[in-house]
Amino acid sequence: MNQQEITLRVPGKKEYALVLRLALGGVAILKDLDAGALDDLRNASDEAVDCLLHQGRDVSWLTLHVLDGREKLNIRICAEFTGEGELIADAEETEISRAVLETLIPEVEMQTQDCGCINAISLTLKKAVAMGA
Repeated sequence: MNQQEITLRVPGKKEYALVLRLALGGVAILKDLDAGALDDLRNASDEAVDCLLHQGRDVSWLTLHVLDGREKLNIRICAEFTGEGELIADAEETEISRAVLETLIPEVEMQTQDCGCINAISLTLKKAVAMGA
């Protein structure tokens, strides 16, 4: 999977978080991540989906992108919003989500739109295999 991308698009509903979680579990197994990293990745996926879905805007689709960067595994979960909706997420909630994600994954980036909504969360893991372990 060197520099090859996996993309999975699911409806923007909470129950589809399980599909993304299972897909990332498969990726972790293929990439020889240890059990701790696998669990952290699954939990981070759940937190990211929860963050994206609870901002006061309807989400039509969630898209998962996985890119193997040799030393690092890059995961990006994106939300496609429907309509305008009322933004209810605030900076404090965003920072709480970021803090939770950063306890699980070493590198976290959140992309926001002009309205203040987070529309993408990127998670980057260093791979032990690439580091010579």
